[in-house]
Amino acid sequence: MINLGTGQAKRRSAIALLATVALGLATTSCSPGNDAPKADGPPSGDIRVLSNWSGPEAEAFDAVVKGFSAKYPDVSVKVESVPFDQTQSVLTQQFAAGSPPDAAVALPGMVRQLAQQGLLMDVDGIWDTWVKNGEYNDSLRAIAAGSDNHTDAVYVKGNVNGLIWHTTARTKALGMSAPPATWPELTTMLDKYKASGVAPFSVGAKDVWVPTQWMDPILLNVAGEEKFNKLARGEIGWDDADVAKAVTVFSTMIRDYWPKNALDTGFSDETCGWVKGKNAFANNGAFVNGIVASCDPSLRPGTDYTFFTLPPFEGTDKPAQAVSGDLFVGAKESKNPVATRAFLEYLGSVDAQTIWAKRGGYIAPNMKVPSSVYPTANDKAAAELWPKDAASQAGYDLDDWIGGELQSKYRNALVELVRSQDAAAFIDTMKAADTRSNG
Repeated sequence: MINLGTGQAKRRSAIALLATVALGLATTSCSPGNDAPKADGPPSGDIRVLSNWSGPEAEAFDAVVKGFSAKYPDVSVKVESVPFDQTQSVLTQQFAAGSPPDAAVALPGMVRQLAQQGLLMDVDGIWDTWVKNGEYNDSLRAIAAGSDNHTDAVYVKGNVNGLIWHTTARTKALGMSAPPATWPELTTMLDKYKASGVAPFSVGAKDVWVPTQWMDPILLNVAGEEKFNKLARGEIGWDDADVAKAVTVFSTMIRDYWPKNALDTGFSDETCGWVKGKNAFANNGAFVNGIVASCDPSLRPGTDYTFFTLPPFEGTDKPAQAVSGDLFVGAKESKNPVATRAFLEYLGSVDAQTIWAKRGGYIAPNMKVPSSVYPTANDKAAAELWPKDAASQAGYDLDDWIGGELQSKYRNALVELVRSQDAAAFIDTMKAADTRSNG
């Protein structure tokens, strides 16, 4: 799930439906504290933090900052908010000008870019403790790694993808007694619905990030975690046999089960399509739980609507989990490194993430946050899918991971794949666009 501003627009666009506060070019909030950092002793002084959340997410982050201030009352945190789609440009400009924020939200692509320039505070020591304590695992740590052989970011907010959403009334009427446990069971069920005149999936591909919500988890499922992560890191090409197989599987899903008007339908209409029974299902991330009310406020999460996960493509073993989420980095040249490091460590802690998890629409990346803190059955079920032990494997949203110009080319190629269902042409397009594996 890497760009905080583009791929994560899926989540941000959805949350915007609930937002009650308009976000201007820059807003600020502060917690009390002292101006000058102390040379030793507990953290103190001022730190400046850059975020891009709005509405309920901004309110939740505010609550987390207040939790930090309660723990470290001698630190004053000034939060500056910028529009989501301007995050990368603002960060780039501020680092280039020599006046970066002490801490900032950033996606993996930006983390690697800034780390390559030697601009980020490494947080290896924090991660060593977390992994040792079982709060995170090595698979999650790899997502926060920079390009400088250090871990340069902390996880703040998580999401899981590859969830098949549906209303219980609709699936009961269709005779679905239990979610499909294998890929053949899934396609058999979809074929049955289709033959009876039921539109299997609601798809809002007019919003170009929507096809990535399909391709990324299918790629992870079919090609496997190792190939998925090698592709994300440019270590193999799009013509790899397992990657090509995944593309073919996705193109077949488009051909057989997507509506013909997918490219003319937006995400909001996609959501209301399955909520109101026009379609049986939709495939999207856990964040959908928080926006169903915009279509039908009477529906109760976990009772009237829920989800099941994409079943394994082969066998019955659960595939690696498709995840996304928000990271935070610290500036290497922070004027208050002690307080900045303390802030980053707090953001990744059980205490901080419990504050946000209690509000819902959020998955705590820290594996020690108990499921009991989540407010709805759907939040709890989604949180249980997050990697929970050292052996759990994850693949971070490919769309958001690659970022930049390549991300745009990937999205455009997926739009053409939706039109043509031509897997070979898609692979050729991506081979030409993504040359990282050529050496």
